[in-house]
Amino acid sequence: MTVNPVDWNIFSVKWFGKQWTVDLARKTCTCNKFQMDHYPCSHALAVAREQNLDFTSLCSDYYKRQTLIDAYSVLIMHVGNTSSWVVPSDIAERVVLNPKTKRQSGRPDRGSTCLVFREDNHQIV
Repeated sequence: MTVNPVDWNIFSVKWFGKQWTVDLARKTCTCNKFQMDHYPCSHALAVAREQNLDFTSLCSDYYKRQTLIDAYSVLIMHVGNTSSWVVPSDIAERVVLNPKTKRQSGRPDRGSTCLVFREDNHQIV
């Protein structure tokens, strides 16, 4: 990937004729994966590598070890046996069915999506 600075925090990433724009300050990329996952996409990682940045600084706090530790630091109450639960009758009477899905016969098609970078028409050379 070729990384070119556009501004202090904005970078242009080019690869195989495609181009993305990464904004490190806003933690966004034009591929939308960076802002959707709150985790750096391959383009943001390329910028981080080029700028000698620690990629963990680009991750949301939700992915950090201390956040996980803090989440389980409080007392979590046991829910007890399901036979002792008090369930309102209108809830108990509801029937929840499995979603209607139709499985295709045969072996699944890999398609044109790259399994490494999850990008369309990416060819591994």
